[in-house]
Amino acid sequence: MKKIIIAITLIVIGSVGVSILSPTISMADDNKPAASDDKKCPSGKILTLKPWYDGLMEKNDCSLKTPGTDANAQANYIWKIALNIIEDLLQIVGYATTGYIMYGGFLMMTSNGAPEKAAHGRKTIMSAAIGLVIALVSIAIVGFVSSRIGVSL
Repeated sequence: MKKIIIAITLIVIGSVGVSILSPTISMADDNKPAASDDKKCPSGKILTLKPWYDGLMEKNDCSLKTPGTDANAQANYIWKIALNIIEDLLQIVGYATTGYIMYGGFLMMTSNGAPEKAAHGRKTIMSAAIGLVIALVSIAIVGFVSSRIGVSL
């Protein structure tokens, strides 16, 4: 049973990872990106996780912008990619802590009156809640730092 759960988890993580890492572009019939005024470039979001290239796409042809030639533009380009990845990682931490809170509740419900099992469930919930608070504070810090260096999320 553990092998099946591990296999399903790896498949889900792999498919999410591939879809986040590869920019998708909607193509028209003549193999050029579809460019119309009423359609936007695909966002590529999965479960509120944005891709690494979010905010770096050209509006007219959905291709990646060039970093530019001056050092400031290149630094902003790199910071934008790094902040996108950091924000996604912090969201994954939030999802994981929510899962651990639910797991701790499950442990408490299935303890059948055994105090050590209930205590283990309570400890799991408390640790996950502390992790969630740390993740939320980290998201606030990333937002503050990105606004101070002039890169919007």
